[in-house]
Amino acid sequence: MSFRLYPDVPDDFEARIRILAPEEGGRRSPARNGIRWDFAYAADAGAPELFMIWPDFRHAEGDSWATELPLPVGEPLLAGLTVVNEVLRAGLHRERIRPGVRFHCHEGPRVVAVGEVTRVTGLLLDRPLLR
Repeated sequence: MSFRLYPDVPDDFEARIRILAPEEGGRRSPARNGIRWDFAYAADAGAPELFMIWPDFRHAEGDSWATELPLPVGEPLLAGLTVVNEVLRAGLHRERIRPGVRFHCHEGPRVVAVGEVTRVTGLLLDRPLLR
C-alpha cells in the first residue's frame, strides 16, 4: 500500500520542483513535505500574484515523502500539486497551467524553490470542494 500525504485530494497537475540552497536565496532550515508555499507563475515579472497551490512531494515510485524527513536541496523532486481556491482553479489556472509552464514557490517575498509543470492530471475535471 502506498503512502499519500493527502489521500482524499486528487492532484491537479504534476511538476518537478528544485528547492533552492541558502546561497541561492533559499531557506536556511530544511523544508519538509506538507509545506504550504505560495505559488507564482515565473512569467509574471515584477511583483507576482501569489496563489495557494500546494505540493505533495513524491518518490519516483509514487509514495509521498514522509513529513518528518527533510527534502533534498538543489535536485529536482517530483510533486503532485493541488489548487486550493476553487474559483481560480476553474478559471485562471485551467487557462494557464500546461506542461512546460515554469513557476516559483514563495515564502513571503522570497523565492525558495523553482519548478516546471510536467503533466496536467485532474485540473480539467470538476471535483467536490476541498475541506
